Amino acid sequence: MKKPVSFLSLGPGDPELLTLKVVKTLREADIVVIPSTAGRSRAAEIIREWCNGDKMYRYELPMQKDRSAVRKVYDDICQQVVAWYNEERRIAIVVEGDVNIYASIHYVLDELKRMDIPVIQQPGIPSFIAAAAMADLSLVSGQQRLVVLPGDADGETLKQLLASNHVVVIMKLSQCAEALKDFLRQHPTITCHYFENVGTTEAFHTSVCDVILSRQIPYFSLCILFPA
Repeated sequence: MKKPVSFLSLGPGDPELLTLKVVKTLREADIVVIPSTAGRSRAAEIIREWCNGDKMYRYELPMQKDRSAVRKVYDDICQQVVAWYNEERRIAIVVEGDVNIYASIHYVLDELKRMDIPVIQQPGIPSFIAAAAMADLSLVSGQQRLVVLPGDADGETLKQLLASNHVVVIMKLSQCAEALKDFLRQHPTITCHYFENVGTTEAFHTSVCDVILSRQIPYFSLCILFPA
């Protein structure tokens, strides 16, 4: 009997933050599709306790702004998943972070739905939620509002949001690192909590402005800005 294709959210990187449902699906799957970048797969490291390596299907995801190369990889995955689905294999596609938050793999999910192949999305713990817990923060309180931005934040947008009592999360921070640093230089009273590699042994957190300004911002980074 054909089973829906499961998209599993792995959360920020800590294997202990996987949901029980995700672990159960990993154990039952015949094939687990996982991303790797530059020869390393953080996803494989997260799930290895619950997933045998011989059922992992790895694909290399190019880190390019030209999304046509990524689209080609995802088109190939779609074709492979369709073949497995027709063979009645149980398929899980894992996603670092959460499948519903800036996850490019959602393209595969949408293509499968377009081909009338059933899919299931299993949520996880978003990295900014894990980051707030790591820093012992109350993410939002009282009448504050939360807004999540991709890595295209600019100073004027940040100024307006913070002035209107928004707490601002910036994901994909490396894409707008200089814009953030310029904003912090111009608004020193703003509280910025900066994070790298949340949920891993390489996790780093600081709210010291000078440290943030001197930091080389890596790919796996985010920040949380609080109104003054």
